[in-house]
Amino acid sequence: MLTDGTGGNNNGPGNSGDSLLEELNRDEENQENTGLDDDINTDDKQAWIDIQRFMGEKIDIVAMLSILDVNSLVEEMFSSKFTGKNGDYHGVGIWVLASFINHSCNPNAKRYHIGDHVIVHASRDIKEGEEITLGYFDVFSPLKNRKEMAKNWGFDCQCKRCKFEDEVSAKNEMGEIEMGYERGVDVGTTVYKLEESMRRWMVRGKMKGYLRASFWKVYSELFVSEKLMRKWGRKVPTMDVVVESIVEAVGGDERVLRVVSEGMKRNGGGGVLEMEKVMKLGRGVYGKVMKKQALRSLIC
Repeated sequence: MLTDGTGGNNNGPGNSGDSLLEELNRDEENQENTGLDDDINTDDKQAWIDIQRFMGEKIDIVAMLSILDVNSLVEEMFSSKFTGKNGDYHGVGIWVLASFINHSCNPNAKRYHIGDHVIVHASRDIKEGEEITLGYFDVFSPLKNRKEMAKNWGFDCQCKRCKFEDEVSAKNEMGEIEMGYERGVDVGTTVYKLEESMRRWMVRGKMKGYLRASFWKVYSELFVSEKLMRKWGRKVPTMDVVVESIVEAVGGDERVLRVVSEGMKRNGGGGVLEMEKVMKLGRGVYGKVMKKQALRSLIC
């Protein structure tokens, strides 16, 4: 077991505080005493040998920083994601196994941190044999923004969602919608134009969820405004329909959960069915590790 090497005690093998070197030395002594070829920790031994060899070589700082930059995970504060506060605070760390998970703009997993641990859990239903993927950046952004963020990471995303939106972006109507989005045109107008365009283009299933997730910002502003909903409510899909399609396509998100929970509060708290829907959405965001009572107190 690899540990942080902060020290240990001599009460027995495998103590939680023992360093890697102490464990390797103890394993060697055990093998000499028993005469057995115990290969349980072969990988750990080889890693230690490699480290010793590496320490004698000149370290390429630039290469090392590049590796750290690409493989490190950035975690914003919970309050930043759910309440929109403390957005300037975040942490950075490296978790080897989690760093192997690839990016997708329609990810099926999310991660969050508890202390020094990173927890990865499914954010939507995952088919047998489907690759586990995470969103390296904000996937609730238009294609143009995602392309810029992917470029900063050094790759060009070719996931199913990006390929679909690449095709759609060539349409004149989409250009007008994107221009209105950038210029801050009335959100109701943007949502209405997008929904009407998808109807004309005969967009179905997850493809609708992809586009709705790309323009979630305007959908959320519409749904939280009673004034705008009185004006556009009968011309656009309900919040439940939009949220369900987004979650099915790209998984849940703290911002979606916040809008849904606020909507439920405005409607007097909702009934048992509404609460179960919000709880299900919350579990998709935070995983089953979060206790039901804690999640209920968070969203209520």
